[in-house]
Order: sequence, then C-alpha cells, then structure tokens
Amino acid sequence: MGNDVKSGTENRFEKEIGIDLMQKPEVDANRLFKIFDSSVQGLRECRLIAAAFELGVFEALKVPLSAGALAEKLGCDPVLMPHFCEALHSLGFLDRFEEGIDEEEEKAKSVKTKNDGAVYLVSELSATYLLKSSPFSQQHYLAERIRNVERWARLPQIMKQGPDIVEKGPFFGEIVHYMAENARCGLLQETVRVVRENVDFTGVEKLLDLGGGHGLYAIAFADLNEEIQAFVFDLPPVTKETRYFIEKYGASRVDIIPGDFFKDEIGSDYDLIFSSFNPGGKVPSLIPKIAEALKPGGVFVTRQVPDENMKSNPIMSLDWNLWTFEDVKKGGSGYSFENSVPFNEYIEMLGNYGLEVFRALDMEDGSRIVFAWKVG
Repeated sequence: MGNDVKSGTENRFEKEIGIDLMQKPEVDANRLFKIFDSSVQGLRECRLIAAAFELGVFEALKVPLSAGALAEKLGCDPVLMPHFCEALHSLGFLDRFEEGIDEEEEKAKSVKTKNDGAVYLVSELSATYLLKSSPFSQQHYLAERIRNVERWARLPQIMKQGPDIVEKGPFFGEIVHYMAENARCGLLQETVRVVRENVDFTGVEKLLDLGGGHGLYAIAFADLNEEIQAFVFDLPPVTKETRYFIEKYGASRVDIIPGDFFKDEIGSDYDLIFSSFNPGGKVPSLIPKIAEALKPGGVFVTRQVPDENMKSNPIMSLDWNLWTFEDVKKGGSGYSFENSVPFNEYIEMLGNYGLEVFRALDMEDGSRIVFAWKVG
C-alpha cells in the first residue's frame, strides 16, 4: 500500500517536473480579464438598479431616510442595506447627506462611519428618470431592459431551441410605452427640430405617421401648424395605446388608423408622410403605397439605422435575432426583416416611384433621416 502511494506521488512529480512556473502564456491574460471583469461589473450594476426598482427604493427615498429606516420600511436586511445604498450612491442614483459634516470632513471619514450617520435621498438623475411622477420617467424602458437581460440569461437554451416566439399584441402594447419614454428624453425634440428645418409646415394640412406607435411625433408635428390634421397608422393593439397618448396630451387634431400597412390601405392625399424606425422602413413593397398616398409635391420623411452601423455591432445583431414573431421572419442584421433591403438600396428605389431625395442627414444616435418629395 505504501509503495503504491509512493509510486503515484512519483508519477505526478515526474509529470510536473517539466513545467516552468516562470513561463507566461503567449496570449496576454489581461485581454481575457478585462472582458470578464467589465461584463460582470455591468451585470452587477444592472441587477443593482433592477433590484432597487423592484424593491421601491427610489419611491421610498423621495424623502430622506437612513439606511436602517429604509430597510425597515421596505422589509430588507438592515446589514445589507447600507452597502446597497452606498452602491447606488456610487452610480449617482442616490444623494447622501450627513448632518453637521462638511464635504471635506465627509471624505475623510471611513465608509462605515458614513453609513452609520448617513441619510439618503433620490438624486436629480433618479428623480428625473426613475420616479413614476416624473414626466420623463423611464420605468417602462427599465422594465424592458430587465426583460432583455433575463432573455440573455437563457442564451444557452435559446441557442438550442431557437428564438423566443413573442405575441404581437402584448409586445407592442408594452413597447409603445417604452419607446414613448425613450423619445421624450431628447430624440423626439431633436427629430422634430430637424424635420421642421427641412420641411415647410405652413403648407402641411394632412400628415401621416406611418407605424407611428405612441404617436408623439404626430402630436408634436400637429402643434407646428393649427391647420394640420394628423393620423397615426399602426396595428390595432398598438393604436389602442396611441389613444392613451392622444388623450394625455390633448391632441384633438390627431387620430388613429388601425391596420396592417403590408395589407391595408394607409389613406391618401397626405402632404407629409413620416416614418421613424418603422419595421417596414426597409421593405421595398411599401414604397409604391407610400408614393400613391402622397399629394404631388408632398414629402416623405423616413428614419432608419443604416445597415453599416448595425453590422458594426455583432452583439446587437445577435440580440435582435434572439426573439421573433410567430408569423414574421427577421433579417440577419439588426432591425431588419425577411423582405428588407439595405437602407441605402431602399432610398435609391424611391426614385423609381417618383420620390426624389433632396436631403439626407446623419443623426447623433447613428440613425439617418432622409427627405424625399413627390415629383409632379
């Protein structure tokens, strides 16, 4: 028995004796560690924000509370809560105050002491974007981002079973609110400004927001001219939500047209047709329908992300393809469908139907807005 143990030990020693412990890998390990560490850190921050949102931390801290008082109010662990609050403070989501201590003294104090004497309050960032009462609340956006993270957590399963099948009705009913929140934070205002600078709205009386979802663009455009009657065309489950926004903003000159623009008529005699990130915005079969619906001299404005910008981000392309609708096939690159063509190719096709491009502008978010008027 003893000889067997000795023999086994000697064999292991013989195998390891040839290894040089001072030899470094030829591939720099920092490349791997940086990817792992940044990925894990991002996940930690995401879960931290999601947990704070789920626990109601931001709503509770509309008034200053200590970590202990917050833990008691929310039914959380009193030992963990100070660390939780400090983590949110480090990201800028909470402000921290210590009564009677100036800023220099606070920096000199230990983290433990700061936690013991600190009270927390929602920061300006959180108050603006994470409180339900804020006009710029991003709670639907955050909820959608959390769902996205949960989908990625099931990546091995999806890779084996194929993309998640999503029902259109519930999906669009939620996504419309998320997109509306997102647009309110600058995208809407910048887009309306750019369109207004390139289109004479004094001559616009009838406007269509094609695939307009929440309808905020139609509502904003209608405010540019008291003579404008605007319509939002989208799927019936979507236009139900559009009604909510029309009523919310008191837009009496904005109405809805429920339908499927691939199958149904979209109306006629429009002075302006606007299409922003429309899922059909790269499908050539819609071009003749759009051209026919415009008055002579009418303007078509479309915004999409150029394919070269999407292809430069393979992770986003994978994200796009992790889910689909039951009756719709997606294209390979992000935000494209089976019958889509590259955006540049789509724009070139406009001329075949009497739509002459007179301006194309690249936006800061990576999208491109193209303006074309109907000749004749």
